[in-house]
This record gives sequence, C-alpha cells and structure tokens, in this order.
Amino acid sequence: MGVIEMDDAVAALLRLWEVTDDTVADLRDADWGRPLAPSGAPAAVASAVLGTGGKDVADLVTHLTGVRYAGPGRLREALAEAHVRAERSALSGAPSGQVLEAQCLDMCLHAHDLQEALGRELDPDAVGPAAVAACRLVSGLVPRLLLRTGARATCLRLLVRDGADGPVVIDRLVRIGGEPAVPTAEVVADAEAFLLLLAGRRTAGELAGQGRVAWSGRGAEALVGV
Repeated sequence: MGVIEMDDAVAALLRLWEVTDDTVADLRDADWGRPLAPSGAPAAVASAVLGTGGKDVADLVTHLTGVRYAGPGRLREALAEAHVRAERSALSGAPSGQVLEAQCLDMCLHAHDLQEALGRELDPDAVGPAAVAACRLVSGLVPRLLLRTGARATCLRLLVRDGADGPVVIDRLVRIGGEPAVPTAEVVADAEAFLLLLAGRRTAGELAGQGRVAWSGRGAEALVGV
C-alpha cells in the first residue's frame, strides 16, 4: 500500500501520538503517580468535551489506551499499540471533518496534561496544526458556552491565530439573544491558548500576560472567565 499524502492537522495529530508514546516509554516508576493539574475550567465548559484523563499519569495513560487494571509494562505496550493503530488509520484513510477535529482536541489536551504533570512543555511545532483543527470544533461550542455563563445578548467576534504571531485562521461571529451582526466584544487568541483557556488549563490573566490571549467587551469577559 502506498503512503497517502497527509494534511498538516493529521501529521500533527500523529506527532502528538509520537511524543506521548515516547514520553510514556521513558517514564520512571515514580512518574506514574504524578498528579495531573486540576482543571480550572469555568462552569460553562462541558467536562465531557474538555475534561481531563483522570487524577494522575497512570489514569491518563489508562484513558488513552482503554486498558484498565494493568501495570506500567502493559500500559506502555497498549499505548504503543494505540499509536500504531492511529498511524494505520491515517495511512489507510486519514480522518477528516469533525472526526479529525475531535481527535485533535483529545490529543492536544492529553499530551499537554502529560507533559505538564512531568514538568515539561509541549513543542509548539508539535501541537500547532492539531490545535487549529481542534479550535474549529471548539469554536462551534462558543454560543452554548456563552449561554451557560448567563449571557443573554451578545455579539462577539472570535479570532484564532495559527501560533502566537501567525495569521488568523478562524474568524467567527457569534450572536446570541438576537443581537445584530455588529460585534460588541472580541476575543483574540492563538489556537493552543484558546484550547487551554476553555479547558481550564490556563487562566485568561496568565495567557494575556504571555501575549497569547486578548479580549474586550462584556461578552468576551464572560467567555474567558474574568
């Protein structure tokens, strides 16, 4: 079977699998019990969509593999097997649309959580295109998230960049409550930052201090949780 061409998001998704697999293969005994940072996600964010993979590294790997009640050796093997399945799936017929976006969302957050538990950071080049794909899915949830904050009338412009200094790749106008199509609030963020913000992995203030998120208007304040 010939190798098909993969778009940037699929390649980035497989890169996240590779980074995660390599990280787990090198875990020390003490690393399995390292706690995952608690999610500080606002109540508007559905934990079923943006939740964590458990309480510690072992829980996270168990979540990724679906293999329960197993020790470190079997979990490493199961994760390597899951990685191979992901590669075979991409080579036989790469996922697309919301399937790809959901897979990217899942792996962006879980790879981040794993690295953070170990005191490391993900390489932005490893996560970038996958984060953009994930944001295409998450941006569709913004109207629901705004309603769940208690907002009743908002017209918000959401701008998502491909990297901190990259081009705008998502430009979405969100209206709730019958507001006219004239934005009174705005959120600008790089793709990874937007995911980390909505999932509660980072606060708006922290990301703003890094120049990765900016906002204005009451509707924007409700979305970012300030």
